[in-house]
Amino acid sequence: MKRRYGQDGLVLMMVLVFALLLVGSVATLSRQAVIDSAIARNRENRERADGLARGGIELAKALILADKFQGSEEQALETSNDLWATIMEHEIEAPGGGRLRLRIEDATARLNLNAVVVDSQGDDLIESDGQGLLEALLEKVIDEMPIPPGEKIYDLSELTTNLIDFIDADDDSLDGGDESRAYQYRSRDEPGPLNRPLLSIDELRAVPGFDARLVAALKPYLTVHPPGFRGGINPNTAPPHVLALIFFDDGVQQRLADEDDVREILKIRQEGGFVCGEGQSLEACTPMSEIVPNAAGIFPPLSFVSDVFLVVSEAQVGDMRRSVEAVLDRSGAPSVTLLSWRVL
Repeated sequence: MKRRYGQDGLVLMMVLVFALLLVGSVATLSRQAVIDSAIARNRENRERADGLARGGIELAKALILADKFQGSEEQALETSNDLWATIMEHEIEAPGGGRLRLRIEDATARLNLNAVVVDSQGDDLIESDGQGLLEALLEKVIDEMPIPPGEKIYDLSELTTNLIDFIDADDDSLDGGDESRAYQYRSRDEPGPLNRPLLSIDELRAVPGFDARLVAALKPYLTVHPPGFRGGINPNTAPPHVLALIFFDDGVQQRLADEDDVREILKIRQEGGFVCGEGQSLEACTPMSEIVPNAAGIFPPLSFVSDVFLVVSEAQVGDMRRSVEAVLDRSGAPSVTLLSWRVL
């Protein structure tokens, strides 16, 4: 009898072991099913978010085209009150729980670096105005960089010269000699001077003296668009830090706009008005000459109209996010030309 009880106990133990294995297998399969379901759901949400972000670019095209056709030619000014500019204040709900946010910025809301150095025909524009503006810009940006003063080891004159030599069409350095001297200690894989307009601000990394931190600090101020355009910033759309780059001769010296100048422009915009150039007599318009002296000598000349826009489309479906950046040109309306496309 004892032996039988022992056999029964062994059988029971084996049954329990198999039962535990079965339960474990079921639990593993259930867990795997949950994981597979989550992966499939995330894949679907990722694809939907990607499609929604791309659709946001199409919506941006429609908005900038509608703006172009809406006003008369005399009143064709880009302002921060335009529909394309205010769309960023709203989150768009899409079917199925998706959400879309657009940020549209006209290119002249930043300083076109190519306009400072190269003109629309590609000829050199190495003027005292351009050199003065670049040096003032670099001084301002370096001064505001959030790094210890001891790490701000930059030579403004050298940076300015290297930047102009990097972009201008000839091979002669501003300080005499050959431009290639500044690149003689570089490896063959590193680029020399481009001698052409910049295609992106990131190309500044190849300019001698421009490190990653300086280029990152410059990005919020600068653009390379529109291509071949010689105009400056738009005082009606530029943010405060870019408005501070308005460069002019105040009768004593060439300088950047100060805090009072910037505040005056922002006050006009906040009250529903806008800044205009000489000869423009639009309602709610304040001529730039009433804000700064010698407004006609601002370099580069202020812009009030733009056909090129930077668009960032951010979409979210579930936990999946997708962002796309595009540069759009509406000058060929009713068609819109895609100048660049980047998945962020």
